[in-house]
Amino acid sequence: MIPSDTSLNRFFLPSDSDAMQQASFNDIDRDNVIECDYIAESDLPTDIGHFRLRAYRISDKSILSRYTHFGPEPCVIYSTEKPPFKANYGDVEKGQFGGKKVPVRIHDQCFTSEVFGSRRCDCKEQLKMALKSIQKNGGCIIYLQQEGRGIGLANKVAAYAMQDMGLDTVDANTHLGFPEDCRMYGVVPSILSDLGIDSIKLMTNNPRKIDRLTSLGINVVDTIPMVVAEANDFNRKYLQTKKDRMHHTNFGDMLKIETVFSPEPLPIPLQHPVADEYINEGEEMAATAVVMALIDEAGVTAKEDGYCFGRQSVLDAVEAMARGEIVVVVDDMDRENEGDFIMAADLATPQTIATIVRYSSGVICIGMEGKRMDELQLPAMVSNNEDPKNTAFSVTVDASHIHGITTGISATDRATTLRLLASGSSNSDDFCRPGHIFPLRAKEGGVLTRDGHTEAAVDLSRMAGRHPSGVLCEIVSEENPSEMARLPELKRFCKKHGFVLTSIVDIAQYRKDTEEE
Repeated sequence: MIPSDTSLNRFFLPSDSDAMQQASFNDIDRDNVIECDYIAESDLPTDIGHFRLRAYRISDKSILSRYTHFGPEPCVIYSTEKPPFKANYGDVEKGQFGGKKVPVRIHDQCFTSEVFGSRRCDCKEQLKMALKSIQKNGGCIIYLQQEGRGIGLANKVAAYAMQDMGLDTVDANTHLGFPEDCRMYGVVPSILSDLGIDSIKLMTNNPRKIDRLTSLGINVVDTIPMVVAEANDFNRKYLQTKKDRMHHTNFGDMLKIETVFSPEPLPIPLQHPVADEYINEGEEMAATAVVMALIDEAGVTAKEDGYCFGRQSVLDAVEAMARGEIVVVVDDMDRENEGDFIMAADLATPQTIATIVRYSSGVICIGMEGKRMDELQLPAMVSNNEDPKNTAFSVTVDASHIHGITTGISATDRATTLRLLASGSSNSDDFCRPGHIFPLRAKEGGVLTRDGHTEAAVDLSRMAGRHPSGVLCEIVSEENPSEMARLPELKRFCKKHGFVLTSIVDIAQYRKDTEEE
């Protein structure tokens, strides 16, 4: 049974610094570059091998007052025999990478696991794997003091208490008032620059970490999967949550094993250019990790049956639109590689339009059939369409003042205009030109003729039993607001906000299947 908020509160008494940090994560960009000063370097003999330990300190002390749980002293560890950069040791020059494609693990502190041996997570296993890898293959680990995904040790213990009562690791953090992940990686560019590293192969299973590092200007050219061979009874739910809600990859069969008592990973007898201890499903898993790493390039790709997200995704989208809900539709990675909000125009409300505006470019369009646009006297915006995708813009419109329109720009006004455009009883006199809604002329034949969002909006509206006119608007990235949202961020976005996600590829295949039937 999931406990009530009241029963959970006895485990957590927020401090003033906690409140400040929570506010900071809402108000301050976590992904600014943070400069570090090099402090010292020493030998570090360990049970795994002989390493060098290089220490840094954050230059700007004001950052620490805003983020009280962010440690001020990151460090780097690398093998004495295989440093990540060219380094002179006596008369011998060692270092094999020359600053290019260096294997790097960005590891965040886990006191409970790495010091006390906690089995509630897989942090110590991943750290040990990374140490063995850089000892054998070269590279480095950048170790950051960010306990509990950045919420601090005391808050992490409070989150553990909530997990003991039934919450998962994500819900426990958010109940405390923190985002599910508060970590900051702004120090990484400064450290890589100091080491002379220009590009990295990131040791990770976490696509979001790749997103964050890329947004900081770090050149992530590849990934190395970090596969812990087995789960145990204490970390199984945590790992399942990382897979299901935080979109981590490379779990293989580890979550299918019933109970494991040995904390040591099993040897994996596979041959692969990546170190063997990282792989337990061979070539396919490594290839999947690389695909997930190429975040900016990733888009929808049809499987053998012609679907991307599956036939059910289209059925779910149709049902949602019939209820007046918003869905998200992505196009092909070779086209725009973007996601659009789409909904049935005749069911537009001020609330749904406000939601669309909040997360989008704000340029709200309506896909319509050509015949209906002719009836409403909506000619092409220009005689010579130079749009690279041949999007057929018409003159913009607002509903006329007899329909209660004021400026035309509010969510209420735009919803009124959209409903009128999707009404079979309206005529050209019901609209004034120009306005704030962009009618788009859909190609006859829909997505089977043109694989655009305009046609998808019309097709889905018709399939939902509504007027064949659909609202559409491009979604802006929450994680990088100067860019459009693309996969896999769109997957996370839809899961977070409860939107059905499908693709133009899926809609086209569904139409082929059902219309042939």
